[in-house]
Amino acid sequence: MSDQPIDHLTEFERVAAEFAAALERVDPEAAVPACPGWTVADLALHLGSGQRWAASILLSGTAQRVPEVLRTTISWADWYAGTSAALAAALRAVDPDEPCWNFAPVDQRAGFWARRRLHETAVHLVDLLQAEVTTGDRPGARPDVVRPAVAADGVDEVFEVFLPRMLARGFAPAVTRQIGVRAVDTGDEWTLTPVSQGIAPRVEHAKAVGEAVLSGTAADLGLCLWKRLPPTVLTVTGDRAAATDFLAGRATP
Repeated sequence: MSDQPIDHLTEFERVAAEFAAALERVDPEAAVPACPGWTVADLALHLGSGQRWAASILLSGTAQRVPEVLRTTISWADWYAGTSAALAAALRAVDPDEPCWNFAPVDQRAGFWARRRLHETAVHLVDLLQAEVTTGDRPGARPDVVRPAVAADGVDEVFEVFLPRMLARGFAPAVTRQIGVRAVDTGDEWTLTPVSQGIAPRVEHAKAVGEAVLSGTAADLGLCLWKRLPPTVLTVTGDRAAATDFLAGRATP
């Protein structure tokens, strides 16, 4: 990863503000292409509820239930902006190194949540903007809304947090053969090596080797891992079948 640390809170606030601004423009009843069966209102409800959930975890330090939120009577943009402001306040109220529950097989520290909610919000901002352009004159257009360094950090989060998370939830391993991943715009590289059944793959940084190597911008890599873009946007060298199997697997929820 880049030597420059990412300020996850600052980036979260920027992306959250863009999401709230887009909610002002997009019809709440518009369909969200990446989330079949969901409207923009459903997307806002999901993300805003998650911001409240993360804030309650941060302030208590313990696991909490996701709140059951009624559909808001104020504007979706105002309601969502309030939930994000509450999360930002909670993040400022708790030291990143303070012990705090999270759902992942990583250190149980409060700093986890700034990173997690940044990337959750970024993925859903793409969902929202895709809903906007699909209802306009450019169906299928892909917005570029995440800085390359932040997108690369999101790829790293998938490999550190979600590959083991999906295995723990009982899904078949996404990594069954050695795979290399290269972000062409940031220079970040990863090698994923399967270990044994039920064990998360070994993740090595600073090199991309394997039976197949996937290359693309950090944003395209991340959106492919979250199934928001087709694998065809990436360049594959080596065994295409190995690459196809990996990208078809459940690396993320």
